[in-house]
Formats: sequence, structure tokens, C-alpha cells
Amino acid sequence: MRIAFLGDGSLNHVRRWAGYFHERGHETLLLTFESVDGCLVPARRLKSRLPTKLLGYLSAIGSIRKELERFHPDLVNALYLGGYGFVAARSGVRPLVVSSLGSDLLVDYPSSFVHRLQIRSVLRQADLVLTDAEELSRIAISAGTSPGKILKTYLGIDESVFFPRKSAPDKTRPGGGARVVSTRNLYPIYNVDMLVDAAPLIRMKRDAHFVVCGDGPDRARLEEKVKRLSLEGSFVFKGRLDPVGIARELRAADVYVSTSRSDSTSVSLLEAMACGTAPIVTDLPANREWIRDGENGRIVRGDDAASLANAVIETLDNASFRSAAREMNLLVINERGLWKKNMRIVEEAFLGLKSRVSR
Repeated sequence: MRIAFLGDGSLNHVRRWAGYFHERGHETLLLTFESVDGCLVPARRLKSRLPTKLLGYLSAIGSIRKELERFHPDLVNALYLGGYGFVAARSGVRPLVVSSLGSDLLVDYPSSFVHRLQIRSVLRQADLVLTDAEELSRIAISAGTSPGKILKTYLGIDESVFFPRKSAPDKTRPGGGARVVSTRNLYPIYNVDMLVDAAPLIRMKRDAHFVVCGDGPDRARLEEKVKRLSLEGSFVFKGRLDPVGIARELRAADVYVSTSRSDSTSVSLLEAMACGTAPIVTDLPANREWIRDGENGRIVRGDDAASLANAVIETLDNASFRSAAREMNLLVINERGLWKKNMRIVEEAFLGLKSRVSR
């Protein structure tokens, strides 16, 4: 099968998605406005005469059509309903698959009339809509999508990289004490401020150290805040790590924390669950698809540092809860959180769609 992907080629998620089909032997082409340096799938960077807002995307439709005519795909898959989805829907190529990446429906769609018009138009023209959370499916249906066009499938983790440690965390690890880890990037939507604000409250009762694996525009400000709160000796910002590095940090930690203000199914959460690290997450619909409060993790109110601190302290104080959560989470991941298993479902849907159209 020949598949053309349109999406932000600088994102690991987009590269990983296109890479799955490339590795499976399908002929693939990734078209993107962003950098393709180091991309392991065939990719072309599109030129835009204008910034990549609505007019910028529209100005590139001609060049996108030419690229697609040359490649002659059996199927086009746009990753993100606005922007790339909008130009893919106007490329004239069918069948069209659009993949929601979460913020398109959770943030963009309710934010403005223009976004709603774009996304509704894309959803009407799509032959298949992929979501990774019930909340995304619900919003897509409310926007006029037929439920029969929606396939909800989770992305999942690579079990060869993300697997549990064989024993308890090493008590002689650098920093000593308990370890709390966040692997979210440092953007406002992930609200890592909430963890920084909770840290002094946690350290009043426990010898805890904090590791932040991620990067973004909030980093300098957060590092300055850590200094202001006299937390330099207990807070480490490690920057953006590769998957092996993230897995190593998760296995070395007692607790994983996600303070996001908005999310679909978080791969970061699934990675923590697969590594056996007790998760504490903010109260979002997608998180509730994976975490049952008090059973396999904890759910706390968003923007509530005191609530987070209490949950971290209680989790660190309860070894039997952490052990039970670990065992339950490993079962959950094996059942519905494995990357290759879940992507086979997507691949079968793509092949079925191609078969129906070619009849």
C-alpha cells in the first residue's frame, strides 16, 4: 500500500507513526512544513509563502497536490484535524484518514469559530477518523462525525524499551531518598509549575528528590522558580531524553507525576505504567480511561499543589499500594497499551479502507 502522511515532521509521534508503516513494507511519504532532518522515513519539506497559520496552509495546497500526484498514494493520512487535516481534505485524494492528536479537539475546536468551521469540514470529508480517547470520540461526534467513521485505538508503548525494574529502586541512587519523576515537556499546558509548587510541601514530610525529563519554553522560568524556593539540591532538569533514557529514569523512580491541564491518552503515562512506577495524574477524562483512583494510581485536582503533595506523600508511605498498582498496570498495558498490537488494528483498518475504495 502507498500511504502519504501529512503532519508535523519534527514531532516524534508523527515520525513514529509513519515509521511503523514504513517498517511494515508499505511505500510511505511524509509531507511536512517542519524539519525532516534525521527522519528515517521518506519525507519532503513543503515550502510556504506565508507563516503556517490558515493562510500559510492554504497557500501550499498547489504544491501538496503536485507531490501527491507524483506519489499517487492509495490513502492519505493527516495527523491533526486543523492545519494538515484541512489541506489534506482539499488535496482531492481519497480515501482520507484524519488522526486527532488531542489538542485539535480538546483545545483548538472550542477556542474559536474559525477552528470549529475547519475541523467540522475536515471531519465531514474524512473516510476514517482516528482517536485515542473516549473524550475525543465524543467531541468528534458532537461536531457531526458519524460514529461508524470513528476508530478509537491507543498508541501504546514499545515493550522492548519500557518494562518494569526487577527489584525496588536502588536506595543508593544519586540524591538518595524517594524519587518523583515527570516526563512531560515544559509547556504551559503541562503545568509543571504544579509539581514545583508541591515539592516544598512534600519535602516537609519526606526526603524526596524530583527529576524532570522534558524541555520547552518554560524551562528557564521553572529553573529560576526552583532556585527561588531553595529546591536546587532536590530538583534536576534533565532536558529531553531519548526513549531509553526516559525508561531508565522511570524505573529509578518511586512515583510518576503528570500535571497536565489537557490530554488525550498520554503515552508518557503508559510508559510510566509499563515501567512499574506508581502514577499520579490530574483529573482528565482520558486519564480516567487508564487510572482508577486508589487502585492503580491516584487522580488529583488540576492546579492544586496541596492535593498533589498529599497524594505523593500517601503513595510514598504505602508500599503495598505501589506494589498492587504496579501489578495492575502491567496487566492493563499488556491488554491495551502495546504499540505494535494497537498499530496492527490501524493497519488493518487502512487496508480495509483501500480495499473498499478500489472495488
